[in-house]
Amino acid sequence: MDTNKIILNWYDSENRKLPWREPDKNIIDAYSVWISEIMLQQTTVLVVIPYFQKFISRFPNINVLAKAEVEDVLGYWAGLGYYSRARNLHSCAKNIVENFNGVFPNKLEELIKLPGIGDYTASAICAIAYNQLQVAVDVNVKRVISRLNNKHNLSSLIIKKLAKKILPSDRPGDFNEAIMDLGSKICKAKDPKCLICPINKVCKTFRYNKSALINHNKDRAVNKKTIKYGNCYVIGRAIDDKLFFIRRPNNGLLGGMLSFPSSLWVKDINKIRSDKSYENLFKNVNIKDCVQHTFSHFKLQLNIYNKNVDSDLNIDGEWIELDEAIGKLPTLMKKVADTI
Repeated sequence: MDTNKIILNWYDSENRKLPWREPDKNIIDAYSVWISEIMLQQTTVLVVIPYFQKFISRFPNINVLAKAEVEDVLGYWAGLGYYSRARNLHSCAKNIVENFNGVFPNKLEELIKLPGIGDYTASAICAIAYNQLQVAVDVNVKRVISRLNNKHNLSSLIIKKLAKKILPSDRPGDFNEAIMDLGSKICKAKDPKCLICPINKVCKTFRYNKSALINHNKDRAVNKKTIKYGNCYVIGRAIDDKLFFIRRPNNGLLGGMLSFPSSLWVKDINKIRSDKSYENLFKNVNIKDCVQHTFSHFKLQLNIYNKNVDSDLNIDGEWIELDEAIGKLPTLMKKVADTI
């Protein structure tokens, strides 16, 4: 039996039941494919599922998404991180509505030109939504194809060429998802389940180079992440118990997100610098608490200062009740809110 048929037979019985996969294969929903693939960048499936369901409930189609305010979109993205993805998502939706009458283009070269869509996402849309002969190369696909051919440390371009050699013309979308599922469930980076893998008889790495399946990095010391430090200011308004929030700059971490005011984050705890407006406001105010948060490349430790004021501030921002703001806050700022 051909390798692709073995993989598809396995997929038909063992595929992951995910909310963005249409049980009725006659329905093509490029919108769901697009949203899910953008969310899955840098984020695991288990984390994405509830966010996807909540997002689709609020923005059920591309026209609703395009008409929404970007702040609303960011609010429904809060907690997923990498917030430039959400801004690009909104920009892309507006572009498709304005230039393609709200219909996703079905050509790879047109998709790649859209905000936030690279080769991987474009290939996934073409294959899964439009059943075209494309391969979306993520880490799972790369690992499965590398091991299948016993050719390692290959570029994504070479992986795509190798995958296309076994890509079935009748079910390219299912094949892409099958390879992704196989890499996630069976052909794992650590401790792959080779003995129950459906393609172990044709896998050249399993047959001829089992040592390549061993995780040689498991005994190496884990690189310690850099620690950064900063101050965060929780300001309450006595007259109505509302809290003061700002919008972070679009560039950088937590870009465009609703946030409590904070200082720059620095590596030297003794060099934390804040805006003079906040320094003067919190003069002689002691640290209330401290929160820690881990980003992909560093750990952050924030000193929390808390103070109530009797009047408005001469600082750009907005006063919002905590219950209203909490759902729009990134995870770090939710931790800050928990301290009060």
